[in-house]
Amino acid sequence: MWFWFFLGLIFLGVELLNYGLFSIWFAIGAFVTMGFTGFSPWIQFYVFVLVSLITLLLTRRIAVKYLRKKSKVLDRITGKMVSIQGIEDKGYIKVYTVYLDGKYWSAISEEQLEIGDDAMVEKVEGNRLILKYKKGGNL
Repeated sequence: MWFWFFLGLIFLGVELLNYGLFSIWFAIGAFVTMGFTGFSPWIQFYVFVLVSLITLLLTRRIAVKYLRKKSKVLDRITGKMVSIQGIEDKGYIKVYTVYLDGKYWSAISEEQLEIGDDAMVEKVEGNRLILKYKKGGNL
């Protein structure tokens, strides 16, 4: 019983240091397995693995959805005005270069933009900005 208790504490410690929902399921599995100490070590191991997998499958998606924080960088740049610095024609799509917050960004837009046009950052997808043309917009 003490083995599973200390193993559960170790997994809890790793979880507290990691903050990534990395080992909490193993800690739960270890603590549940404490109730099976009268069984053979193989049965204890199988209970540990089974409980860990079940808690992982049942809670991972929900926990990540509710615990993931929105990036403050994305909140800060959404809605900002940018000026088109360069255009690269990739055949099927034009990729624009814009300068924002001290960095050059790749951007795309449904509208056709030219160098010097002003556009608003509508959203961020991956590492690209999605722009919306702002007629007569001022930086």
